[in-house]
Amino acid sequence: MKVRTLAALGLGISLPALLVVPGSGATAAVEPAPILDRPGYVASRYLDQKVSWKPCGEPELRVSCAKITAPRDWWSPAGRDDIQIAVSKVAPAKGTPRRVVFGNPGGPGGAGLGMAPFLAARPALAKDHLAVGFDPRGTGDSSNVTCQGAPGYTMDARDRDAGNLDLIAEATELTHPYCARQSRGLLPYVDTAQTVHDMDLIRHLLGFERIDYVGYSGGTWLGAYYQTFFPGHVGRFVLDSNTDFTRPWVDTFNAQPQAFERRFRQDFAPWAAKYHQQLKLGRTPRQVLRTYEQLRADLKKQPAVEEYLDGSVKISYDQNTLDNIVTGDLYTKRDFYSLAVDLAFLRDLSAAQTTGGPRAAQRKVDALSVDRQRQLVQRATRSTVGLSPIGRPFADDAEHATFTAVTCNDTEWPQGREYGERLSAQLGPQYPLLGWGMNENPCLSWDRPRRTLPTPTGEGLPTTLMVQSVHDPATNVSLALGAHSRYAGSRLITVTGEGDHGVYGGVNKCADRLVDAFLATGRAPADDTTCQGEGLPGPQMPHPDGGGDGAPLHRIAGFTRQVSGYLR
Repeated sequence: MKVRTLAALGLGISLPALLVVPGSGATAAVEPAPILDRPGYVASRYLDQKVSWKPCGEPELRVSCAKITAPRDWWSPAGRDDIQIAVSKVAPAKGTPRRVVFGNPGGPGGAGLGMAPFLAARPALAKDHLAVGFDPRGTGDSSNVTCQGAPGYTMDARDRDAGNLDLIAEATELTHPYCARQSRGLLPYVDTAQTVHDMDLIRHLLGFERIDYVGYSGGTWLGAYYQTFFPGHVGRFVLDSNTDFTRPWVDTFNAQPQAFERRFRQDFAPWAAKYHQQLKLGRTPRQVLRTYEQLRADLKKQPAVEEYLDGSVKISYDQNTLDNIVTGDLYTKRDFYSLAVDLAFLRDLSAAQTTGGPRAAQRKVDALSVDRQRQLVQRATRSTVGLSPIGRPFADDAEHATFTAVTCNDTEWPQGREYGERLSAQLGPQYPLLGWGMNENPCLSWDRPRRTLPTPTGEGLPTTLMVQSVHDPATNVSLALGAHSRYAGSRLITVTGEGDHGVYGGVNKCADRLVDAFLATGRAPADDTTCQGEGLPGPQMPHPDGGGDGAPLHRIAGFTRQVSGYLR
């Protein structure tokens, strides 16, 4: 069998390993783990494979899709345990592309085939770039992992009863065994190091020396690690809504409770109070928050279990469902109106059930139009459009399982229930929306493979352009500031007066102009730059599938739904 060194082909390098001790800020040299202590080898069957492209999605999107074959383990690729990676591309309408731009919507674990048509629609990229999306290993139309059957976190995280804490700990301990058994050997190899090698294989097969890149949310982590593993193949990289990719995952997730609470209290609640006459949630921000807390208590006491769409779907609204709706609608201001309408509906539904019983509540559902019922069902089962809070499920199990695998496999986490319960008790009173749930984390009891990732530093790389809104709920602005301070050659565009998660592509004209110029010409701002936010919209229903202006991650998800499933 012919083999070639990964290093010789740009498909792997040997790097010193550093271990960052969570929460300590200390960095200590460690014995390099096998995954990084030597170049690997790759069989020619991967590098010389013929890729068969076929149309996917509606013709006007001009998207082609294919599956490529990759080794399950890039550091032991001589075996036959292959996996499939789904890839999408859109070429310029005229001429031959001179550059290629990859995209990733985050998660980690978000399916990304929709990145190709999304990026191809950007005027700065449409003329010269081949736009590429892909579903990372573990998710979407690529080889999947699953945690089907794992117990999940159905308890109320605010309940500090010893028995409830025991149930949370048991769910944590059971997650890895379920995920490992159901994923048939793939779970240990779903991580960032493996995924960036998949990316570089795609680059090689497409025939480009360097890639440009747009990564959102968890995609900023992926992008920084691609730069670290493959510095010779790095073009113009844009990292939007940033994790702290210079620190372990635990640092990024520990910053979420404060950021979500800020977004809820400082952005949504004042907005809802401003439009009280229409929304009826409270005349002041304090009253809006009280409406949420009262509804949460009522749904915990008596969940609203109703049938929708002529009994074809049953939804149980309890305190956890409510919290998932709230957190899911804080990612973009375009969802504020939907959140307000849903809070008012659930308050009325709960009140009807309290005064008239389950039949009275069901009558309120039956009185809704079919379109409104369908909307409620879709919103109750939707996927997160960015970095999900730890312990909060996605609708798609493959996305959720990939999210868990990547975040738990990549970097070390404190092990044992004591750390999670201590963190929960510390953050819960300050940031109740997410803080109490910090012990609902599978990574605290995860059989992690022995691996040590290199620490991204940015040294020797072209300029990296970072974009960040100051009230981002999922990736706290403190993470971007920290990563930027430690990432050589980076430039930071800060969008003030803004809290959307995912900025480039319709949220802010100033930021779009700067990013477009960088992607089109390679010219980055000479210094860090601030753009002023454009304000919150009035109370209006957002466009279906995130169409129109704003909410780029919604639009990417919509494109992904349109082009997925053609390769199965």
